[in-house]
Amino acid sequence: MLPICPKCGSSRTLRHHDGRKVCGALGSAAGAAGGFSAALSGARAGMVVGTLAVGFGPAVGGLAGALVGALAGGFAGGSAGAVVGDMLDDLVLDSQECLECGYRFPAPAQPPPSRD
Repeated sequence: MLPICPKCGSSRTLRHHDGRKVCGALGSAAGAAGGFSAALSGARAGMVVGTLAVGFGPAVGGLAGALVGALAGGFAGGSAGAVVGDMLDDLVLDSQECLECGYRFPAPAQPPPSRD
């Protein structure tokens, strides 16, 4: 179902994902910060495993553990932020733009699924 512009009646509309972009970025940052905390635990575990190697083993193991923790946290936070952003786009923000007249309007409500 294509959304129709309530101002001019055109079906040429574009959906913006402003909420998804902003919340996804904020979620990634928050997740990476939270992941840093988890990364410290990962770094400690990596150092323990790295002690089995000679030389730079603990440093490399600690760095690898910290990197994995930060990446995992950033990914989880970004995914959660994108979901929240999608809900904001659908419920709060004017996420549709008419390509004919430039009017921005909220996304139309989805019809309930039919029960057969």
